[in-house]
Amino acid sequence: MPNVPSKPSELMLYLKVLIFSALLYGGAYAYTSWLKVPNIINKTTADVSIILIGLSMWLTSLGYYFNVFDTLIRYRKHLGLVGFAYGVAHILLSFSALQNLFRAETWENGLMWPALNGLLATMIFTIMTLISNTFMAKTLGGKLWRQILRTGYIAVIFVWFHVVLLKSARWITWYEAGMQTPPAMSLIVTIFMTIVVLMRIALWWSLRRQRAMTSQMLNRR
Repeated sequence: MPNVPSKPSELMLYLKVLIFSALLYGGAYAYTSWLKVPNIINKTTADVSIILIGLSMWLTSLGYYFNVFDTLIRYRKHLGLVGFAYGVAHILLSFSALQNLFRAETWENGLMWPALNGLLATMIFTIMTLISNTFMAKTLGGKLWRQILRTGYIAVIFVWFHVVLLKSARWITWYEAGMQTPPAMSLIVTIFMTIVVLMRIALWWSLRRQRAMTSQMLNRR
């Protein structure tokens, strides 16, 4: 009998994702530091969090359109959970800002809206994390379980608004100044989130058309 390659263990998958996240963090930290952006650790932690979570979701679309990514599908859960851990670290590092959340000046300065978007995204990601196991999949049933996990795209949109509301003024200043430096990491991450959501919409449309064509073929028989 031919030798069948064994599946990597859960521990090995997490280890690979942790190593990848560390390399990603190092690269993002170096890039942000080079741009002389303040509060580097917290901002890099936030960027790495959404990149990992975004990759977790993006692999579904990539695997559908490009077979070369099929072998990476196994990392979806691990990327998402490690990304969520970075997100929790970002929240902890932002604790001083959270303390000012309900002060009058926070509302007056418009900072409440990005905070609310971040809070809603965190709530959705927390629910996804809690159900991302076999027990909850069996308890909820496959269909409902997948539907809940797909709300992650809504969370990505909330994160998109969170970042845009906080950083768009700086992006405009950078653009009007002639883009003399490379774009901020936050802008790169925002573009990445846009691609993730757009590709998921494209996947939904492709699957919808495929089901419609299949239905038409069955009706002609």
